[in-house]
Amino acid sequence: AMSNISTILGYSSLNSRDVAYNREITNRFVSVYGNAGYSYKGLYSVTGSLRWDRSNLWGTNSKYQNKPIWSVGASWNLSEEEFFKPSWINRLKLRFSHGIGGNIAKDAAPYMTAYYNPNYNVGGLSGVVASRPNPQLSWEKTITTNVGVDFAFFDNRFIGSFEYYNKEGKDLLANTMGVPTEGFGYSTYKVNNGEMRNRGFEMTLSYDIIRKRDWNWSVSGLVGYNKNKVTYVNIEAPVSYLMLDYPEAYPRIGNPYNAIYGYKWAGLSEAGMPQVYDETGEMTVYQPTELDAIVYLGSLTPVYSGSISSMLRYKGFDLSLMLVYEGGHKVRNTFLPFLSSSWSSAAGGYITSLGSVNSSISNRWREPGDEQYTDIPRIVFAESSDYLYDSETIYRNASINVYDASNIRLSNISLAYNFAKEYTRKIFVEGARLQFNIENVVTWTKSKEAKYMLGGYAKPTYVWSVYLNF
Repeated sequence: AMSNISTILGYSSLNSRDVAYNREITNRFVSVYGNAGYSYKGLYSVTGSLRWDRSNLWGTNSKYQNKPIWSVGASWNLSEEEFFKPSWINRLKLRFSHGIGGNIAKDAAPYMTAYYNPNYNVGGLSGVVASRPNPQLSWEKTITTNVGVDFAFFDNRFIGSFEYYNKEGKDLLANTMGVPTEGFGYSTYKVNNGEMRNRGFEMTLSYDIIRKRDWNWSVSGLVGYNKNKVTYVNIEAPVSYLMLDYPEAYPRIGNPYNAIYGYKWAGLSEAGMPQVYDETGEMTVYQPTELDAIVYLGSLTPVYSGSISSMLRYKGFDLSLMLVYEGGHKVRNTFLPFLSSSWSSAAGGYITSLGSVNSSISNRWREPGDEQYTDIPRIVFAESSDYLYDSETIYRNASINVYDASNIRLSNISLAYNFAKEYTRKIFVEGARLQFNIENVVTWTKSKEAKYMLGGYAKPTYVWSVYLNF
C-alpha cells in the first residue's frame, strides 16, 4: 500500500464513590479523546492526538475544570530512501514529538475539606478543617518536546538510539503560605504556584563483539542525563528551621526540587565547637536564624546515570554481569559522631546520652590546636558550662556532612546452563535451566561515609535457581 491512515475516537466517563471515616468523596471525570496516524511508503509518518478532560476535582468555575491536551509527532525513515543506501547502515530513523499533558492530584480540592471523628466527651462528631477553599485550583500542565534518532549499523551488530528531551511544567501544584487570620499560621496549602524544567538526554547502545555458532558476546549500555530546575515558585519558609526540615515544601528558584540545604561549614572553634557562617559571612557557634544563612548543598537525585551489561554465551552456558552508575548528586550523613541531648524534667535540664556514635568520634577535638587537624567536635556534656544546645543542630546541618553520592555498583553476576532439549525431553521436560546469581556484589564510592549511607556495605545475596518448562 502506498499509504496508511488510521483513526481512533473514544469517550469515557468515571464516577467513583468512597465512604470512610464519616467522609464522603465523589470524583467525576469526563473525557473525549482521539488519535490519528498517517504513514507513506514506510518513509514518513505523522501522528496526532487530542484529549479533552473535565473533572470536579478542580475549580468551581468551568474554565478551571476543562483541560484540552494534545500531542503531535513525525518520523522520517531515512535508511529507506532510494538516494541514501550506504551498505553499512541498516537503519536510520529520525523522529520528533511535541505535546501538552495534564495532571491532577486528589489530595487538593477547590472546596474546604474537613475530617470528622467521634467525640467521646460530648458525643456525636467533631470536625477539623484540613484545608481552606481554593476555587481557582486547576490542572497541572507539562509541555514536552522530544527529538531522537534510532540506528543500526554493520549488519545490525551495532544498534542504538539517542533522544533529547525538554519538559516544562506549568501551573504545578506547589505550597503557598496559609493565612494566619484563618487559623492556619505556618501551615501551607496547595495552589497552582510552581514551574519546573527537566532537560536531558538518553542514549542506548548495543554491540555484538562475537557472533558465531557456539560463541556469542554482546555488550550494551545506557547513559542518561537529567537536569532538574525550579523556574518559578512563590513561597518562602517563614522560619529557617522549616527550610532545613522540609526543603521540598519550600523549593528555591534556580535549584533542583529534590535539594539538600544547610549551613556552610566554618570549621571548629578554638574550644572545639562546630562553627558555620551566618548570613553576613561571619563565623558563629550559634544556630543562624536568617534564611540567607541556609545555602544549597546539592541535589538528592542523580544527574547522571547509566549501566553496562555484558552477556557471554558458549553453547549451553550463559555468563552475564551488570554495572550501574549514578553521579552528580549528594547524600547527607545522618550517622554522626555526636552525642545527643534531651530535656529531662526529672533532672531539671538537658542530659546527654551516649547512644550510638560512629568510630570517627575517636578523632574528635581533645585540646586546643586540634581544630587544625580535625572536624569532629569535642564531647561536651549538658552539665558542662561550655555546653551549647545549638551545636548538634548546626553540625548535623553543616556542609561538612554532605558527601558526593556518585557510585558504581556491580549489581549482578549470573552464570547459567541450558540443558539440551534432546536430554530434557527424555524426562518429559521441554526445557531446563540451572542458574546461579550474585546480587549486590560490590559498591564503589568516593568516601566510606557515602558508601555506608548508600547501603554499600550490605552483604551480597546468593541465589540458586532451577527453571523447568513442560
